[in-house]
Amino acid sequence: MSMRFLNRRTVGMLAAALLSPAFQACYSYVPVDSQATTPAGHYVELQISDRGRVGLGERFGAGIRKVNGTVVGQQGNDLVLSVDLVSNIEGEINRWSGDTARIDRNFIGTMQERRISASKTGLLVAGIGAAVYLTAASGLLGGGTDAPDDPAGPTNQTNRVPLRPHFSHDIQFSLWRIFVR
Repeated sequence: MSMRFLNRRTVGMLAAALLSPAFQACYSYVPVDSQATTPAGHYVELQISDRGRVGLGERFGAGIRKVNGTVVGQQGNDLVLSVDLVSNIEGEINRWSGDTARIDRNFIGTMQERRISASKTGLLVAGIGAAVYLTAASGLLGGGTDAPDDPAGPTNQTNRVPLRPHFSHDIQFSLWRIFVR
């Protein structure tokens, strides 16, 4: 292997290691007031309080810690969520298929809203752009190896498959001779 190839490989691996946090997600969670009105359609993460673990244990299972989902609406003091994810205090994560659940706001310890992060998204776009640039530059600068001057084996070989001979005229001729006599 040439030193030039090893240097590019090292740079590529280093770039991937440095940019890996950017590939995690383009979102960040921002704390919001759990008692304030939350518009429908926003994705939230609810940290459940100790009182909520007891009150929601029958619906979500014992030891509930976190509920993630999209806000569907509000009914009185309840927050109505389309639940995507539920995790407990032991770290077990259960995926839900968007079932609607009503959660009393008094059971919520903290609430965080998922928002797009401009810095993470910019870093991701810059990383993808750098990868495309490095790939194109490596191809344009001749990043591969040269082909050998003399190919091995005969040069007049072909991959063509010969056509099968058609025997249909032979069969027709034989049948004609049988029936004409």
